[in-house]
Amino acid sequence: MRVLLVMLMLATSALAERTVTFAWDATPDADSYTLYVNGAPVGTTAATEIIVQIPDARTAVNVTASNIAGESEKSATLVVPPAPTIPKGFRISKIVRTTTATPK
Repeated sequence: MRVLLVMLMLATSALAERTVTFAWDATPDADSYTLYVNGAPVGTTAATEIIVQIPDARTAVNVTASNIAGESEKSATLVVPPAPTIPKGFRISKIVRTTTATPK
C-alpha cells in the first residue's frame, strides 16, 4: 500500500503540531483504514484520506487496512520531516543608492 503526503499546513509554532492530510490507494476488500503516527493509532476512516495532527518533529507514519477478517500489516513507513526553523539574522546587508534624473 502506498502512502502519499498530500497536503502540509504548518500550525503556529506555539502549538508545535501540524495539520496533515494523508492519502493512499484503496485496498480491495478493505472496510476501513487506520493511520499510525509514531506507532500509535491516531484515526480510522472508511475513506482513503484522513486529516490528522502530527508533531512538528520527524514523524513516522503508517496505514493499515481492515475488514471483518482483521487488520493488515502496516504499510511502508512514510517519514515526515520537521518544518524548517524560523530564519534568524534577518537584516539589511546593503543599500544601493539610486538616483532618478530630473527632466529639464
